[in-house]
Amino acid sequence: MHAFQELDDPPPSVSARVPSAVSVTVLRAALEPFRRKRDAYALLLLSVDLCLLGLGQWLAVACNGFWPMSAGVLVTWVAIVRLFVIGHDACHQALTSSARLNRWIGRIAFSVSFTPFSLWRVGHNIVHHGFNNLRERDFIWEPITPEAYLAMSRSRRWLERVYRGALGPGVYYVVEIWWKRLFFPNRRLMPTRRPEFLWDCVLGVVVGLGWVGAVLAYRHLHALPLLPGLFAACLVPLFLWNWTMGLIVYLHHTHPHVRWYRDRRDWQSGGPQLAATVHLIMPAFFDGLMHHIMQHPAHHLDSTVPLYHLAAAQRHLSLLGATYLRTPFTLSHCLRCVRICKLYDYARQCWMPFPGGRVATASR
Repeated sequence: MHAFQELDDPPPSVSARVPSAVSVTVLRAALEPFRRKRDAYALLLLSVDLCLLGLGQWLAVACNGFWPMSAGVLVTWVAIVRLFVIGHDACHQALTSSARLNRWIGRIAFSVSFTPFSLWRVGHNIVHHGFNNLRERDFIWEPITPEAYLAMSRSRRWLERVYRGALGPGVYYVVEIWWKRLFFPNRRLMPTRRPEFLWDCVLGVVVGLGWVGAVLAYRHLHALPLLPGLFAACLVPLFLWNWTMGLIVYLHHTHPHVRWYRDRRDWQSGGPQLAATVHLIMPAFFDGLMHHIMQHPAHHLDSTVPLYHLAAAQRHLSLLGATYLRTPFTLSHCLRCVRICKLYDYARQCWMPFPGGRVATASR
């Protein structure tokens, strides 16, 4: 067995110090000053990102050259990501001081990624934040054991290899999260039935049909080719969005030194809000462009901290001596995680590759 150590990780003596339940409570209390809401600023952020989306759509739909339409794809993609992060904060009731306003903002911001607000709230706020990295509770990127993998059919093993490959996050997010659990989920995966679940899914259908219809109508009216406009305005940005979302969620809780748990008491004593959450370090411009969502340990420690205070809250945790993994968000880091983090052995607390690869031991 070969242990795996990344050069840009904290030393084992640091990353192995898992915060106790008491220290997590103290750290969460220390974030209280950062929970202050700025309603006007939140509305300004929403307005800016909606304008950004409008700019991207104008470039993609009203133009017919390769470069302006490519710029439209890029701007639309960035706008969808930013709007989703705003909706994510609103779903946590962290964006503004008004619960009703948060619900409206969340639905508006989520609509362009076809994310049903109420279903995301259940799956993300309750399941993921309540039990992150706990087997059979947190379903998001839950790793499969070697025994479970070998018991799968050949086609299902192939799909698992796709999911855990470099291009797999987009496929995983669309199939395992959006299609199965967010878009009209069946009773097996979502036994609870609420009217808001249905209506939020219907809202996504209406927005999707209206979006496609508006693009095609404009292009037809102005005698512009239909398919290039549809791809530039909708299909390519949404493909990039899904891949981005899948990758971000993957990297937030998947790392050669991040544990997954099968015993709830072990999980509770492990302080997973910090110990199983990664801070992905980005240049300041890109961190701001992503609304600071990569500063994830502070968010998991206290999800009521608004995105516009998240960077300051993360810095405050560092000053207090909080322990969590910090890793530069680089291509090499992404590829290392993809190469190493395939299957998980809960008894030995280590990541394992698919048959024929190397093993990584999680820090403890």
